[in-house]
Amino acid sequence: MDDVVGVIGLGAMGAPMAANLERAGHRVAGYDVRGHGNAGSVEEVAERATRAVIVVVRTRTQVEEVVSRLRRPGLDVVVMSTIDPTTMERLGSDLATRGLNAVDAPISGGVAGAVAGTLTIMASGDPAAIGRCRPLFEAVGSDLFVIGDRVGLGQAVKLANQLMLAAHMVACREAVRLAGAYGLTPEQVLPVIERSTGASWVAANWRTVEGWWREGGSGGSLGIIHKDLRTLLDDTGERGVPLPLTALSFQALLEAWR
Repeated sequence: MDDVVGVIGLGAMGAPMAANLERAGHRVAGYDVRGHGNAGSVEEVAERATRAVIVVVRTRTQVEEVVSRLRRPGLDVVVMSTIDPTTMERLGSDLATRGLNAVDAPISGGVAGAVAGTLTIMASGDPAAIGRCRPLFEAVGSDLFVIGDRVGLGQAVKLANQLMLAAHMVACREAVRLAGAYGLTPEQVLPVIERSTGASWVAANWRTVEGWWREGGSGGSLGIIHKDLRTLLDDTGERGVPLPLTALSFQALLEAWR
């Protein structure tokens, strides 16, 4: 296989994803603002890529900056970062005016999923572009859901997932606190919950999630979830969508490192 895939953003998620692409037989032209990778700029990545550039940076501002610098017609630009659906739609239109194809493909599964190549991918956009990118998705993930043919829909599903994750995190933390007040440990309580109606991914992986709470700070896993909730609240606020539980979860996560 002689194709070259561009990867922009070689952090905790992007670096193992690039490694999995290479293991699947794709050559990677990678760039990261911190100097990692074998390319010296976003523009060099676009020049070397033969069919697709994957964007997996952290924030909306970073996505916008990267996308603004991609100007080589014919490339599929795969945004795997989590941003708001409205911005994703706008970026898709901007790319189309320059002859590039936007694929909206946010991911779930965390660093562990990126390393193992078991990410869940929520793709939307032109079906032909998604079809061209399917081998890339198969190299980094185990579950691909094609949401629709309009960019932004994948981001909406990802933010819905983040809403649920955050609410479960807050609820599980309070459940553990409640159990502790009666002298019970998480090991005594959570296995029971996992076989009951309160079951959730958070309860099943509480030790991992508990580590996020202890880690705190805006730079860790908790910070990413908090960033996504802020994105969700900002975008849905403009649409007049009431999300009181999301707002409460946002404040509870914010309290974790303030």
